[in-house]
Amino acid sequence: METKLVNFRIQIPTADGSAVARVVEIQVPARLDQDIGEWVLTEEAHDLIENRKAEEIGLLSPEQLVELRTRLGLSQKKIGALFQVGEKSWCRWESGKHRPSRSINLLIRALYDGEISLKYLRHRAEMRGPAGEWEL
Repeated sequence: METKLVNFRIQIPTADGSAVARVVEIQVPARLDQDIGEWVLTEEAHDLIENRKAEEIGLLSPEQLVELRTRLGLSQKKIGALFQVGEKSWCRWESGKHRPSRSINLLIRALYDGEISLKYLRHRAEMRGPAGEWEL
């Protein structure tokens, strides 16, 4: 199978998604489809495009999500409860199968960057037991 790198232009949307904020160009692999005689993007190319788009709009990578959870010493269940999402959602985000929405990513990034405290989020998530300890 013949492959080559091709330039691909990615349109980065504005925060509200109503327009294109900017365009970035990356090189991605394409393969020659013998049946139609055209170059088509590979699965890897699609992953590269999605990852670059996510990076450009400020979404944390799966690796950054794992690093945050590990740094905080929390299980996927506990960090999911902290952000009031299910453990399975957090697991999908860490595996890269799905991404958090822009709004939840903003909150996660604030914790990642140290702009809000774990204590504050625990309090807001109302996960305090009778002795004031975090139960999860």
